[in-house]
Amino acid sequence: MANILVASDQQALVVALMQALEGGAHGTELLRFFHPEVTQIEYPSLIDPRLMHHDKAAMLAGSERGAGMLTYQRYDVDRWIECGDTVVCQAQWHAKLAKDVGPLAKGLEFHTYSLLIFTFRDGLIVKQEAYDCYVPFDRAA
Repeated sequence: MANILVASDQQALVVALMQALEGGAHGTELLRFFHPEVTQIEYPSLIDPRLMHHDKAAMLAGSERGAGMLTYQRYDVDRWIECGDTVVCQAQWHAKLAKDVGPLAKGLEFHTYSLLIFTFRDGLIVKQEAYDCYVPFDRAA
């Protein structure tokens, strides 16, 4: 992750989460970032055209399934917008597949332009929303 100036404890927690993900943290290792009532919403994307709602258990299970799937991942934050208990993060995500996943071949590189919305309660993330705009795979590198 590139050095990024953060202006609040909430932004710092999001950066810490991104750094943990870049370092390969998954499953229960991520619980320190999330409120016990956390929910996640993934809006339709090139990877999955469905609107997905996940509770904490589903988030952790998905994280466990994804462990080892990527050779690397990196977040580059472009800007923050913050109002009260909500932090909006515009970021780019870069990653490379470590193994074949369905029709996606090992070595495939991903690049997204993402809008990530984090809602906080008691100093932790209680809701995470992601709008991920994938660069077409033949041009992702």
